[in-house]
Amino acid sequence: MRLIFGDRSSSALILLAIALTVTASGLLGRLDNLLYDLGQRLNTHPVPRDIVLVAIDENSLSQIGRWPWSRRLHAALIDRLKADGAKVIALDIVFAEPDTADQPADAHLADAVARAGNVVLPVLLESSRVNGQLLETLPLPQLLEHAAGLGRVHAELDADGIARSVYLWEGVGAPVWPHFAQATLKVAGRVPPALAGQPPAGAEVRPFALVRATQRRIGFLGPPGHVRTLSYAQVLTGDFAPGTFRDRIVLVGATAAGMGDLLPTPVSGLAAPMSGVEFNANVVDAMRAGRLIREVPLPWALPLAGALALVPLLWLPRLNPLGGLLASLAWFAGVALGAASLPVWAGFWMPVTGSLLAILLAYPVWSWRRLESAGRFLDHELKRLRQALGPADTRAPRGRAADPFQSRIREVQAAAHRLRHLQEERRETLAFISHDIRAPLASALMQLDELPPDAQTRLREPLTRSVGLAEAFLRTSRAEMLDTARFEALDFAGLTHQAIDDAFVEARAQSVELVRALPVDPVWVKGDFDLLHRAILNLILNAVRHAPSASRVEVTLEAGAGSAVASIVDHGPGVPADALPKLFQRFSGRAGEGGTGLGLYFVRTVAEKHGGTVTVESVPNKITRFVLSLPLALH
Repeated sequence: MRLIFGDRSSSALILLAIALTVTASGLLGRLDNLLYDLGQRLNTHPVPRDIVLVAIDENSLSQIGRWPWSRRLHAALIDRLKADGAKVIALDIVFAEPDTADQPADAHLADAVARAGNVVLPVLLESSRVNGQLLETLPLPQLLEHAAGLGRVHAELDADGIARSVYLWEGVGAPVWPHFAQATLKVAGRVPPALAGQPPAGAEVRPFALVRATQRRIGFLGPPGHVRTLSYAQVLTGDFAPGTFRDRIVLVGATAAGMGDLLPTPVSGLAAPMSGVEFNANVVDAMRAGRLIREVPLPWALPLAGALALVPLLWLPRLNPLGGLLASLAWFAGVALGAASLPVWAGFWMPVTGSLLAILLAYPVWSWRRLESAGRFLDHELKRLRQALGPADTRAPRGRAADPFQSRIREVQAAAHRLRHLQEERRETLAFISHDIRAPLASALMQLDELPPDAQTRLREPLTRSVGLAEAFLRTSRAEMLDTARFEALDFAGLTHQAIDDAFVEARAQSVELVRALPVDPVWVKGDFDLLHRAILNLILNAVRHAPSASRVEVTLEAGAGSAVASIVDHGPGVPADALPKLFQRFSGRAGEGGTGLGLYFVRTVAEKHGGTVTVESVPNKITRFVLSLPLALH
């Protein structure tokens, strides 16, 4: 037990170090992101009916011409959408510079924005040059005057180039601008209460630097093309059913590959990126539906990662090697799938690759620690064997060992060979006791009748006791050396019948009635007939000798739940409570038994060698019940 506790403690420290180090450092952050992406790909959501994209696609470019287009076209589009009842019109198009080719077009667009009263325009944060000062690029003043809302168009790219998150507030110097999607929902009157406030209080102010607050991951709707989309040219010419945009959130932006507004996302990857306008539509729906995902703070993530990493130590000490390996692999898969599903079902994300790495290494770490313990145990036992048998008896055979562990095994084999030799010597000693000691005692007992009566009285009891002790010792030694490979199928019911019959003479002499309740059908067990018969007989005779005259001893046998259970009950004085714990020990017995002190120890030894148990329960002066349970044989 101490070795297992030490192995578990050292393994726990190693696994904790792995899990906490990887989690705190973000060393395997890309693998964490892959798990997040897996969860997003496996869970799609219904297409929102009130979000519509108007796409500047290849078809529109082929019909209208090269980009940029006249702002009169954008004004006409706004009028068309407003006339059809659009709830909000979010233009993901930058109007930061005047239209030099058609200066009145800017005013024309501004008038359309004013008439609509529900147009959201983007704010860009960009550098004036490479590594230069950050600037806030706003729409033209006349557009800014009539815009219903302004928002920062932004998607945060992770280290692997995938857009998974946005910041809800950003700005140069201070986070004053909400995200474009947040501004869109506010104009539509559908922003959740949690997002309807002002920038977070206490945000750090840093002049000329980009300041961000409240990062959230996005719960995507589905792969690119999941949101309903109409072509810009189609809408501009009125080629749509009336009411298509009524009470809808309409986002207008580029989807054509040549426009450059494409983003790799968890649901699209690098091969088929998602357009920026559809990305913003996903953010709008995620904000509105509560699918913005918080990341578990590091002070919480570290203890959770450590706890997940330590779970395999609950079963590794208890299961066999294959079972422990399979259970650890199952736990690895469960944690990985749970982490991928957590953002979808709970709205939280936690990096778990530190835990996963520790779980993956739990089996080899545990095996290594157990091998170390096994090596120390072997060294300790070899030292004891050398002290008991002598160094020469445990010296390994000569030859080059593959490793130190193999050398220990060879020494154990040598010690086992020596122990087998000692066991043979023990058998010879038992044979000597059986023949050369028991035979003279039995002969002397038979010749007592030739002695005077007073000599017979003095010698009969010690000689009888000595013969009984020798026989009990021989039976017990045989039980201790029992070879389970020689077990045979036995009818436990028939064997018990025979034991009851053998006890009949002594029971009648004690005026005790033997009552049997045994099954008619055979009860099959595997074992040694002579030893099992003697064990049952010992229990019956034990009960007979302690039963009051004219009372009953009840012997029952039941089979079920994989066990055969024999019960022997007498109604004698019982066993004192303080004697119960040592009742089945050597040279112990029931009070007043006057036997060898090996009878119940013999019964316990036989039961354990047969894979069973023997127990006793006693109420003084009322009842004593011995119960022998053996496993049923499988057919």
